[in-house]
Amino acid sequence: MTSVIIIYGSTGGNTEMVAETVADFLKEKKVRVDVKRAEQSTAKDLLKYDVCILASPTYGHGLLQEHMAKFMKGIKDIDLKGKPCAVIGLGDPKYEMQYHIESAPILEKKLTGAGGKILLPALRISRTPVMHLKGIIPHWTKQLINLII
Repeated sequence: MTSVIIIYGSTGGNTEMVAETVADFLKEKKVRVDVKRAEQSTAKDLLKYDVCILASPTYGHGLLQEHMAKFMKGIKDIDLKGKPCAVIGLGDPKYEMQYHIESAPILEKKLTGAGGKILLPALRISRTPVMHLKGIIPHWTKQLINLII
């Protein structure tokens, strides 16, 4: 059975909602999933699973959520050796457009820099994810499932 860890940073709860929704779809397909907050995780947790997913909103001028930013500092100390990875980025267009959902490429760059392999384009969600719970989120997760099982 494929094992997946989803580590997320969330302040207002939107990223947590998306992470839990993705986990629910994975569990329906009998994938073993653990969902952890960034502040309760270390980069070494990524090594214990077959697939890792990182999720973070974007704040201000292209900043990761504070706990995810701290978590990511540990990525430089591990070797993901081709480990399959995926990214979920959230953003709000109230910030400058050049930084909108900037968390996705930041996370992808850090994962690939540690040797991880990005499986598919990031799940990018603008504004509230509520309207995407039955649309883009399950669609993206089904694409991911097809790649990992």
